[in-house]
Amino acid sequence: MKTLKRLVITIILANFSNINAQDRMDAVGFAGDLNQAFVLGNQESVTVWLEWCKLHEEKNIEGIMLLAGDNIKLELPGGKSIIEGKENLKLSLESWFLETNDIQIQQSWGMPIKFINAEGELMSGDWIITGHTLKSSRNEVTSFEDNHINVLIDGGKVQYLKVFNHSLVEPVNVVVSVDLSNAKDKFESVSILGTFNDWCNSCDFMTDEDNDGVYTTEILVTPGEMEYKFSVDGKEEVFKPGTSCTKTTDIYTNRVLQIESTTSSISAVCFNSCTICK
Repeated sequence: MKTLKRLVITIILANFSNINAQDRMDAVGFAGDLNQAFVLGNQESVTVWLEWCKLHEEKNIEGIMLLAGDNIKLELPGGKSIIEGKENLKLSLESWFLETNDIQIQQSWGMPIKFINAEGELMSGDWIITGHTLKSSRNEVTSFEDNHINVLIDGGKVQYLKVFNHSLVEPVNVVVSVDLSNAKDKFESVSILGTFNDWCNSCDFMTDEDNDGVYTTEILVTPGEMEYKFSVDGKEEVFKPGTSCTKTTDIYTNRVLQIESTTSSISAVCFNSCTICK
């Protein structure tokens, strides 16, 4: 299933003025105990968070400073550090951006929530409970982090952020091939797209250097399940649900493979088929 590039959050509009702290019928959840109940928050806060991530990908320190609260506090995973205040945040970003290349943040899930205090009143600000994969390169080594983050956004500014790192995965380079030797029509380009490149049709083109009809490229993939398809002139393969080499989720049926840390190549298959060309 193609990764959603924007998080669409449903806003529940309700009258909170009569919320009873002991009987929270409007609450959708709680943290710790029932006196820390919460309802769904505002989509505007999600927009702020997505912009915050985009600015990090762009290494836009000035833009990040505009979205940061004056007393912002960040808690990084693994006991790395606690950053307090905009000036310290700026120094930390300058150091990180100098050492790091190709920052990519792929959103996985997220929800804005607003807490209710013991008196049944809505507390200020929205918490964004979210998860994403952070891809970055340092000294020509690429790594992937699976992060869960709690973010407090108040007044359109990021006020607090705590990062929980669930895993740091070393990616593997995998050679993939597709056989187009039986193609009847002429074509200009061949590419591969999937979960590894956010389903980008024009990011990983393939070449046929020996003119045998087999197109090849090398991709960087994290171990685990990979969904993907090949594409010719921007037109993706189409599979029927239940095809042996595929996985169907909702309306999407894609090729699927389990990538191991030792995987170095994937055997060539015929375009739009699970088997080799005959």
